[in-house]
Amino acid sequence: MKRVEGLTYDRLTYFVRAGYVRPRRIKTQSLYYNDFSPEDVELIKRAWDLISKHDLRIKAAFQRARQKDKGLQLNLGLEISPQKPE
Repeated sequence: MKRVEGLTYDRLTYFVRAGYVRPRRIKTQSLYYNDFSPEDVELIKRAWDLISKHDLRIKAAFQRARQKDKGLQLNLGLEISPQKPE
């Protein structure tokens, strides 16, 4: 929660219970706690930004946040021309 500004414990718990994020569950003695990977944290940050600043619904925000990772490609605008037979 400290890494995502404005996110409450209740919201984070909801994201986990609803299945939007799946952190590792680690057991210490008799208690379990969630261990969020750096990828989980980045996903939550992007989704929370869409939810809090752009008033997007939770499901749509997580879908867009996940697509952002998949859609990143470097486009230099270079086209390969087909070679003409000589």
